[in-house]
Amino acid sequence: MSIPEALQLCSIVIECIIVIVAVIIAAKNQKPFGWFVALTFALYVIFNLSRFSFIPLPPGGMSVLFLVASLSMLGAVWLLYADT
Repeated sequence: MSIPEALQLCSIVIECIIVIVAVIIAAKNQKPFGWFVALTFALYVIFNLSRFSFIPLPPGGMSVLFLVASLSMLGAVWLLYADT
C-alpha cells in the first residue's frame, strides 16, 4: 500500500469516528446539528470508499454525494448559528 492510499484509509477511519461522535452529540445531548454533521461525514466515507472502488457509484454520483454533503454541513452551521 502506498503512502497516499494509507493516508486515505486513515482519513476514512477518522471520518467514521466523526460520524459516531456526531450521532452521540445529536442523540445524547439533543443537538440537532449533530445529525447534519453525521450525515455529512457518512457521505464523505461513501465518497472516499467509492474512490477505492469499494462502493460503485453511477456516473455523476460522486457529484451528487458531494452536493448533499455540502448542503448537510450548511444545515449544521445554520443550526449552530441559530443556537448562539
